[in-house]
Amino acid sequence: MSPPIVLGDWSRVLRGQSSWWFVPEAGVRLLFLYLLLVGALRLMGRRMSSGLSRNELLALVSLAAAIGPAVQSPDQGLLPPLIIAAWVVGLQRLMTIGTFRSHRFENAIDGSVSTLVSDGSLDLGELKVCALSVDRVQAQLRGEGLLNLGQVERLYFEPGGSFSTVRREKEGPGLSLVPEWDTAMRSTQRPDPEHLACRACGFLTKDSHLERCPHCGSAAAWEPAVCGRAPGQP
Repeated sequence: MSPPIVLGDWSRVLRGQSSWWFVPEAGVRLLFLYLLLVGALRLMGRRMSSGLSRNELLALVSLAAAIGPAVQSPDQGLLPPLIIAAWVVGLQRLMTIGTFRSHRFENAIDGSVSTLVSDGSLDLGELKVCALSVDRVQAQLRGEGLLNLGQVERLYFEPGGSFSTVRREKEGPGLSLVPEWDTAMRSTQRPDPEHLACRACGFLTKDSHLERCPHCGSAAAWEPAVCGRAPGQP
């Protein structure tokens, strides 16, 4: 039966129900488990210290869940987290071997690369599958110094959650990536007199009478495509 809780019992607040001797013991436990974690990460490969895949993130969370109780609770031994760490490392190594030998297995475990932009047009269906918004993708492209979709050959969404952009060798017309409210910045872009861009996906057309975008199927909402800077702009 747990002792009654008394307001102002600072001894209970600081050390809980364990003995004061558990304080130095916790330091020893933490050092042991820290070294165990370092060793496990080294055995699982260098990628664990850089960008994490879905599978590697799960392995890291499993290690953290196994180590936490052994540090905080005096009635928990060090053998269970040691066994769990061995299992996690072994499973991770098997996963790594499997993904190295089979591309299909790698796609099943980590996921595959998604193409979000092709030839200056957004793939709205792929964005929905990846749970990404158009604003998020446009912000990513602006962060790379791109101001219209005509500068983008391909935009890939990698299994680890990162983006990879392939720029066009020669910039073409495209949907402006500058927010509509930033009229000052938009005024520096040169309109393309021959093309209209779908506001939803950036698909280009010369026919202003289309009722729906042939690429994404959304109701017609066209705006002039832009290409480069307006005359007199740096």
